[in-house]
Amino acid sequence: MKFFYHFVMAMVLVVMCCGGCSKDSNNTVEELNNKALKLLQVNQPDKALETVTAALKKAETELGVEHHETAMCLETLGVVYQAVKEPLKAESAYKRALSITSKVKGEDSLESAKILNNLGALFYSQKQYASAVTIYKQSLAIVENMFSSDDPRLESIRKNIKICEDLQNGKSPSQMAGTDDSQKYVQDLVPDQVKQSMLSQMAKHNIVLTDLSPRSPVRINNKGIVFPYHALKQGDDSDAVQEIVVLFASIANPENQGAFIFQNCRLISFQSYLSALKTGGVAQLKKELIEVFPDLYS
Repeated sequence: MKFFYHFVMAMVLVVMCCGGCSKDSNNTVEELNNKALKLLQVNQPDKALETVTAALKKAETELGVEHHETAMCLETLGVVYQAVKEPLKAESAYKRALSITSKVKGEDSLESAKILNNLGALFYSQKQYASAVTIYKQSLAIVENMFSSDDPRLESIRKNIKICEDLQNGKSPSQMAGTDDSQKYVQDLVPDQVKQSMLSQMAKHNIVLTDLSPRSPVRINNKGIVFPYHALKQGDDSDAVQEIVVLFASIANPENQGAFIFQNCRLISFQSYLSALKTGGVAQLKKELIEVFPDLYS
């Protein structure tokens, strides 16, 4: 199934360097944490673990053991441990991150809900469906007070709950939890000026996009990376809110290894994005992204 896309953004040239210019010891906690996530996304989990461990130590020493940046590092540590198949360590990191976040941001904060979703996904991956249901319901109880009842974010959590309950009862759900990557913590890597340029151009066409949320980047061989973002779209001709995916396409910068130049942006339907993943996983998604941006990747 090919993508249906319906808007092309004018060319944007912004360079994003994936590697820092300074040594890790000179980096802030946030910079180290972001670097760990980037390393994980390019399949270097061992280096990611080393980097996030350094970030956590720096946060605890300089900011305190109950600082929100310490919780941020612990959440990333949980993601990394989950990636390297250390579920018990991942669970411990998530729970400590949740404990700190509940104190600093509040038990009913969006940050707490996000950590609960990660923890629920961890239990799901370990086939601990009853525990996953309990955690997902805690997350749902938080976000139900923040968004309208028909908000797609609530529907995503409800779907995960239904899937886990089906599996708990021996049923075979047609769609597995996390097909849309909702269970993963993905770093926001597209520069703000690129996103703001896209939003401004959309506004000129009476299209309003809100709640941009990053999904896992897709590397297109050695040619570049596409950064998908889930978003909500509303036009002036309808009150209905639609789920879409914004694709930010970049190419490798020939003058700076490890950097990328953002070249184009298109919108596709969220269902098309999910369909590609369901049909053939990342390989199918990659194939269809090449067809969306033939001038960049063919």
